[in-house]
Amino acid sequence: MLNERDKIREVTLQTTGHTESSEQFSRDQARFQRIITQMPAGLVETDEHGRITLVNPRWCEMLGYCEAELLTKTIWDLTASESLEATHTAVAALVAGADHAQIEKHYLRKDGTRLQASSSVNALRDASGRFLGVSAIVVDISTRLETEARLRESESRLRQILDHTNSLIGVLAPDGTLIEANLPALELGGLSRDEVIGRKFWDCFWWSHDAEEIIRLKDAVTAAASGEVQRYDAFVRISEDERMAIDFSLSPVLDDAGRVICLVPSAFDITARKRSEERLAYAMREVNHRSKNLLAVVQSMLRQMQPSDVSDFVRDFGGRLRALSACQDLLVHSPSEKLDLETLIRAQLAHFDTDVAQRLQLSGPALDVTPEAAQSLGMAIYELATNAAKHGAFLGAEGRVSVAWQIVGEDSRRLHLSWQETDGPKVTAPQRRGFGSVVLEDMLAMALSAQTEIRFQQTGLEWWLDGPLDQIAAR
Repeated sequence: MLNERDKIREVTLQTTGHTESSEQFSRDQARFQRIITQMPAGLVETDEHGRITLVNPRWCEMLGYCEAELLTKTIWDLTASESLEATHTAVAALVAGADHAQIEKHYLRKDGTRLQASSSVNALRDASGRFLGVSAIVVDISTRLETEARLRESESRLRQILDHTNSLIGVLAPDGTLIEANLPALELGGLSRDEVIGRKFWDCFWWSHDAEEIIRLKDAVTAAASGEVQRYDAFVRISEDERMAIDFSLSPVLDDAGRVICLVPSAFDITARKRSEERLAYAMREVNHRSKNLLAVVQSMLRQMQPSDVSDFVRDFGGRLRALSACQDLLVHSPSEKLDLETLIRAQLAHFDTDVAQRLQLSGPALDVTPEAAQSLGMAIYELATNAAKHGAFLGAEGRVSVAWQIVGEDSRRLHLSWQETDGPKVTAPQRRGFGSVVLEDMLAMALSAQTEIRFQQTGLEWWLDGPLDQIAAR
């Protein structure tokens, strides 16, 4: 049995414990209220029907309502039409037993504008597990979404710029892995992004055709990864296994600390420039070759000519130089490095009287000759025309000259060329063999592997040439 003092003590202890428990509860309630009030995110709770039962100041601020106004509404009143379906789906999952749902949705503000927010929703249940409603932490993501939209727009704009430039541009990791390539580079190789993105740059289609290009590219990537800009001319493979010359550069991109974070390869098509350089180099070699050839011909003329009179020598030598010059002028102005035979013949007769053209008959198929053949045939025509003007058909007003050529043979095709004079004075064979005979016989035989023949007929001089077409005709 408890005595009276023990009873009083027991009652006192019970009363004190209850008081301390109440005080702790009050402190917990105050702490909870401060947390709710000071939360940077919105807090909202509803009952099982969606009626709002609790909000914090931040939620009021986000929607522009006061607390009293929000406690008269349902969560459905504050949900934009385009987000209703997703919200119903999330709540249905919680009712069915799920504990948590995460949704991004549009809420309706008091002023009619929309709030883009991310809601972390938890189910509220009693001790038996019965669904009582939801509690949601709501974060305003409008700024984030706007930033993401601007970023996507910026990336899209940059992609449009890169894809519509004439340059070939990409992005590499410092180890040479291809991160990005613009559309012109992909189209040039007939490639898709999946075929190249994520691969080492030197293993990609553009470079993998050539072991030397691969080694050079690897060295360039290593140097660029250390911060050095690289630039050189290269040859890459494009669609249909063709090659393209490019002006290639590799530039490092640095962060604020000066570290290389990526490499930017870029290139321009310089195939036309390379071809022009090759043509120029070829032209220089050709000029050098022709110059030496011309000097050799001039030296041969000087050796073969046996002047009896200085004035005659100057006249004849000057005429022959003009003949060579006329041929060279035609070749220089010919873009194809070949010369039409008829044009060549007329050019060698251009310095004679104008009526010569009216007394000249040309016949034969269109035929382009090589520069070497043009020089030899041009000199031969000049010698024949000069002789005709001095002693043959062009000496009198009635004389005529017929120049004809034809291609004969099937397997070993040959060129037959003839010069025939008519209605001129009677001609006789010269007493001595001059430089003209050397050109018409020896020089052509040597230069064109041709057979020639000169006939001094009573009706006029005749000259014939028979030579292999492959040494005369230009391809």
